[in-house]
Amino acid sequence: MLRTNDLVDIVSPGTPCTSNEIEKIKNYLKKADLTPRIFLEKETTLKKSPTHEFASIPAAQRFAQLKKAIESPDSKIIWCTGGGYGSAEILPFLMKMKKPKTPKTFIGFSDISSLNIFLIQQWGWKVISAPMLIQLALNKVSKKSEKAILDLVFGKTSELKYHLKSLNQLSTIDYRLSTITGGCISVLCGNFGTKNQINWKDKILFLEDEGEDGERLDRYFNQITTVISETGSKPKAVLLGNFLEGNLHGTPQAKNIEIAIKRFSEKLGTIPLFQEKSKCLGHSKNMLPLLLGAETEITANNLLIQKLN
Repeated sequence: MLRTNDLVDIVSPGTPCTSNEIEKIKNYLKKADLTPRIFLEKETTLKKSPTHEFASIPAAQRFAQLKKAIESPDSKIIWCTGGGYGSAEILPFLMKMKKPKTPKTFIGFSDISSLNIFLIQQWGWKVISAPMLIQLALNKVSKKSEKAILDLVFGKTSELKYHLKSLNQLSTIDYRLSTITGGCISVLCGNFGTKNQINWKDKILFLEDEGEDGERLDRYFNQITTVISETGSKPKAVLLGNFLEGNLHGTPQAKNIEIAIKRFSEKLGTIPLFQEKSKCLGHSKNMLPLLLGAETEITANNLLIQKLN
C-alpha cells in the first residue's frame, strides 16, 4: 500500500468542503506522514459553510477533479473528503471515461456508494468503505477507527476479521466464499432502474445507513426483496452493518429498526442474513474498514474474513 510521504489525492465528489475544512484535512494527512494533493482546489472548495447538503459545485468540475486524480501516474490512493449528497451526478461523466490501465485505492462510503458501485462493476476496482477525511480531521470517529484505516493504507494489516450473528440460522454453505458488494442502502436504492444499479447476483450484499427510521428502512428492504423476486437475481448472503447512527435528519429508534430487520429476514426466505455484532461497519463513530469488490469468506462459525496480502 502506501509508504511515508506518499501522495494522497483528495476529492470531493459530493457535498463540498470549506477552505477551512480543507486546510484541516491537509494538516491531518501531513501529521499522518502523507502528502496531500488537491486538483482544482479553488474550483471545488467553498469559502463558507452552506445551509444545505446539496453539491453546490457543478458536477463537471467535481468530475474534472476526480478524473485528474484517477489519471495521475504518481499517486496510489484517492480519498474522499466526505459524502453528503450529489455524487451520483458524476456518473454520466464517469461512464464516458475509458477504464484506467492501473487501478488505485479508493476510499469513501455513504453518498460515495454510487461511485463505489461503478468502480467495482465497470472497472473491477476494489474500494474501501471507511472513514473519510473530514471525519478524521475533525475527530468525528474514534481512535480505534482512525488506527484501523491508517494501518490498512500503510499495509500493516494482513486481514480484516469481523464477528457476525446469523439472523435466520440457515445452514447452507453456498455463501461461504464470495465477492462482497454494497454500501449505503438509501443510495443503492436510489440507483435502481439506472445503468448503475447494483448487481448482487451470487455475491455477499452489504447494507448499512444512518438516520433512517424503521419504516423507511423497511421500504428499502422491501425494494430489495421485490427486485430479487421479480428478477430471480439472488445474493448468496446479505450482511447488515450499522443502522443506529443518527444524523441531522433523524435518530433511529432501535425497536423499529429491529422490526424492519425481522421483516426483511422473513422476506429473504432461503437467503442467509447476517449482522456484524459490534455495529462497526458503515456509519458509526467506531467505523472499521471493509473492502468492497473483494473476495470475502464467511466461516462456519460466523466470522467474516478478508485476506489483504
